[in-house]
Amino acid sequence: MGLKRLWRYRRILFSPRFAASVWFSRKNISASGRDLPPVAGPYMAELDVTYRCNCCCRMCLRWQDPPADGMTLEDYRRLADACRDLGVCQVSIAGGEPLLRKDVFPIIESFTRYGMSVNLCTNGILIDQHLDGLRRSGLSSVTVSLDGATAGTHEKIRGSEAAFERVEKGIRLLARYGKGERPLLRVRMTLSDLNVDELRTYYEKWEPVVDDVLIQPVHHCPTAYYAGEDPSAFTLDPERLSHEISGLPLARDGYVKGLIKSLRQTGEFPHHRCHAGLLMVRIDPWGNVYPCLEQHVRVGSLRDEGFKALWHSDRFDRVRREIAGNGHCSCWYNNTALISRYGRWLEFTTAHGMREKLGSTN
Repeated sequence: MGLKRLWRYRRILFSPRFAASVWFSRKNISASGRDLPPVAGPYMAELDVTYRCNCCCRMCLRWQDPPADGMTLEDYRRLADACRDLGVCQVSIAGGEPLLRKDVFPIIESFTRYGMSVNLCTNGILIDQHLDGLRRSGLSSVTVSLDGATAGTHEKIRGSEAAFERVEKGIRLLARYGKGERPLLRVRMTLSDLNVDELRTYYEKWEPVVDDVLIQPVHHCPTAYYAGEDPSAFTLDPERLSHEISGLPLARDGYVKGLIKSLRQTGEFPHHRCHAGLLMVRIDPWGNVYPCLEQHVRVGSLRDEGFKALWHSDRFDRVRREIAGNGHCSCWYNNTALISRYGRWLEFTTAHGMREKLGSTN
């Protein structure tokens, strides 16, 4: 991330809670290096508040069987209290489509009132109906999934006819407000061979309008609840990607460069140290807790015990040790890749601090 883009995130990076989270995360990394349980909570909690959705995406199965939501507003308020006590910094509100919940903004406010940075992930169809809520709930950022530069491509992938025009309208309506009057506004393309040839047009169209343009390769995880079954939706040609970003700032982005290099060399996403269950956690709409964003392993449920008790349980510690012993992770979500880089920096500073301490005792 370049300095220009980094500066756009200053309201998050310069917040008191972010500074505290660096300290807590560093202590967690240090404890993990000594095979000890974490002393603080995760840096980030990703909350799927509903699996109801108004899209039928080719890379997702959630919309085929949308069960009722299980967690209530009071449940989320208790979870927010626990996240405050554990030192959580970042909360991501996702789904399904979270704007389908009538209480989504009170849920968001449960976390923002404690100074946590909250990001809302949305397909954008309902933005135009919720401009006031998006602006006044304390959100730090809104990330809109828009998967093509043209209506034909986006609607083919998202399975929602006539949605493209409405999503674009919502983005532009929110973008009209001054940056101090709204959250950071980002668009994100879930990238595959189905839309990669529109990436240059997409970037040049949205970069002047929004605060950040993100790309994220689509993931195929057969054991995850949300994995789709269309093979064509899960391939990505690195040469086509490289051609599309040539001459754009994306070509200098470390995240994108690492993706292209790994796809060329191995045909897989980059491998990196996994911090699942240490710096991140995911919670589904019924309170089931997963250390990994892909929801491989269910650790427990908030319906049975509080989040603090579950986070510090022997059961969670066993899962953390299993994850640490599984080698390097190859998921390449924006969140996990960023947290991996953040974790590597913390590991370096922790190790450097330990060497200085040992040196001073000799």
